[in-house]
Amino acid sequence: MNDVVWNIKLKMNSMLQELKWHFNLKRRSMQGYLELTTLFPKVLGIYMLALLVDFGKTLVFLKNIIRQKVILLPLFIMLTLLSYYLFLIAGEPEDIKFDKKFLPQYYYDTSIEIRDQERRLAGSISQPNSSTANPSLFVDKVPTFFWNLLKERIDPHLNFDNNATTFFEALGENPRYFNGIDILEPLVQSKNLVKNMLMEQSFSIDPNPTLTQRLVSSFMNRYSSTPISNIEKLKLAKTFYHKLKANNGLNFKRWVSSEHSFFHFENQSYGLRDTAEIFFGKSLKNLTLAQQVILVAMYQKSYHLDSSMQIQDREWKEIKRVAIEIIDTSELTLESYFLTSQVTKMTKPNLPYFPDELMEVIGKITSKNREAISTLPLRSQELLKSTKDVITQELDKLYKLFNITPRTKLITKIELNFPIANNFYFNNYLTEKSDALDIDKLWVSVVNEEGEFIRLYQKNLGYQNPPQIGNIAKVFTSLLFVDRGDKYYSTYCNKAKEDIIDPTGHRGSLKCNSHSWIEARRLFATESMLPLYDGFVRYRQQDRRGLHIYYEPIYSKKIELLYRNLWLQTLQDNEPRDDFGLGKLQMTPLDFQVSLHKITQMLYRPNSMFYDAKLIKNLSFYTIEKSHVAQKPAHLSFHSPAPISPSFESFFTSDKRSTLKTLLKAPIYQSYGTLRWMRNYRNIKFEFAQESNRGDNHWLTGAFKKSGKHYSFVIYLGQKNLSKESAKRAIEKIMELTIISVNNPKDIRHHYMERVFGGV
Repeated sequence: MNDVVWNIKLKMNSMLQELKWHFNLKRRSMQGYLELTTLFPKVLGIYMLALLVDFGKTLVFLKNIIRQKVILLPLFIMLTLLSYYLFLIAGEPEDIKFDKKFLPQYYYDTSIEIRDQERRLAGSISQPNSSTANPSLFVDKVPTFFWNLLKERIDPHLNFDNNATTFFEALGENPRYFNGIDILEPLVQSKNLVKNMLMEQSFSIDPNPTLTQRLVSSFMNRYSSTPISNIEKLKLAKTFYHKLKANNGLNFKRWVSSEHSFFHFENQSYGLRDTAEIFFGKSLKNLTLAQQVILVAMYQKSYHLDSSMQIQDREWKEIKRVAIEIIDTSELTLESYFLTSQVTKMTKPNLPYFPDELMEVIGKITSKNREAISTLPLRSQELLKSTKDVITQELDKLYKLFNITPRTKLITKIELNFPIANNFYFNNYLTEKSDALDIDKLWVSVVNEEGEFIRLYQKNLGYQNPPQIGNIAKVFTSLLFVDRGDKYYSTYCNKAKEDIIDPTGHRGSLKCNSHSWIEARRLFATESMLPLYDGFVRYRQQDRRGLHIYYEPIYSKKIELLYRNLWLQTLQDNEPRDDFGLGKLQMTPLDFQVSLHKITQMLYRPNSMFYDAKLIKNLSFYTIEKSHVAQKPAHLSFHSPAPISPSFESFFTSDKRSTLKTLLKAPIYQSYGTLRWMRNYRNIKFEFAQESNRGDNHWLTGAFKKSGKHYSFVIYLGQKNLSKESAKRAIEKIMELTIISVNNPKDIRHHYMERVFGGV
């Protein structure tokens, strides 16, 4: 049978070539055209006689097959499959199920790319509430060449203009492809079955599902805990096709590219953008044609990065074979020889590609750090260290603050507000040096005048259970006292409120013993708590006219103003005034740093533009409307000059700032201060500082000046059964390491390179 078909094909080609040759030879004159009228019938007649003989042989062959009833089975299968397909794929998409289940799952498990201050791709991070720790990056725009090649290879009849949901509607539009299914696929499969039976005596066929069917399979394998049947997949295909085909299939292409597994690592799968960044170190738009061909091949034959070298060699060889086959059979690859040459020269990616612009951070790829940067989530974990957890926490807060859900916005990119290189070295340095301290919970942060976190380290901390800040609440309460008119020499009766109220309910100075009055400057220099309730109601001042007691309560309106402007957090159901006095405010170290930065700038740079202290500089997001992602992303920036309310500015007039500076620096510069060791410590001038050791919470906060610029800092230890002296020694050591990193950042980098690479 093969010989008969081949003979027919050869004779048809020969006939056409001969007719073409005679036409080109005779067409130059009228006489030639007359000769052609007699020549053509002769040539056609000769070839037709030969073809009739071959057709006769074919009919005899088919007659024998029919007599033996061999063809009845394939015909029956073909008609049955066609009828069954028509029954299964007809119908409307399941809009509600898609909008409420599949869409949120996809958006929650779309990865967010992380970029540093220089816009370098540092890795990826999961959306808050994501069900997987290693999702794939969102594909903004699928490369045109890649998509056309993929479509030609797998699903040539796919188009996004078919709105039909029944076969009879499809007859008027595109009967070959509707509801995400190729309607002639059963016929093609039956033809292949007949062909294999007749020519190869085999009953096996290779199925060729459409891209829609492949998308459904990939999606359900990822999100469904129980396997679903092929019938269910066919029913879901029409839902995915109709819900994603808008804008020439923009979202359809995104889903197909991100949900399919191009390569595997540690039982996790990664999509198109991840593969491009890890294997080629390029964004999708910068890929060469040869690299895009390789990705099409990887779509069909995925690569396992964590398998043995023998398996990787075999898989890579198969991927290159498929890529060359794609080039040879495609009508889109005009420069086939050049592309084939490029693909042939491609070496197996033994090591994942690390962008050149980030090599100055990592140093070089070695056997020690290879796996740490094999994927984008692992890369961000390595580069950001403990900071990654803080960013996740901040994202979670932003989601709540801006009401971000899979039904409203899809965050795809964030840019950080700190230099990743120096902080990377600082994290390694501090981890090594602080191991001997054996601290359970640790936080270090330093923020510059522009609100940038130049240093940040976190260990075992989360904002869900913020610690109490203890007597460092004096930093905030001092604003209230000085705003009222108190001076650094004002004195307060530092007794509990029940001790200074007589049985009739009246307050009086006679109830406060002389030794109970304490000067404001001494109060701020020692570990004493703030004056309790009575300090908010009265104070005493000595002037030329004598000693006077002033009854001027600080009203709740002023306290609420501080809470609102500094984002302070009190204990539930507690009176804010009591919390201020007892230091029971509950704040994360990050929240405290943000508030402290604001106070520092108002104290020392009141006439300059104010930038909030933010971990995340800006983010990009897509608005989601009626299950569709907007075509262009929007940007939300957190790093711009922030307005200061006039009511809050009133706390920082010239005379008030003078008093505040004197109070807050008392622990450092007064003879009875507790932080005198910080005076000109390591060539750094500390403007002010406060410490707190209450229970398991140990703090050191303040500000310093370096090269004419002001920096605020926060150090927090959370350690059970740690004495105050041990906590002070630990905090002093961490402060020393932090200042070393600020003063000599190049030495910290050298220390990292020497430790990891043995002097390289």
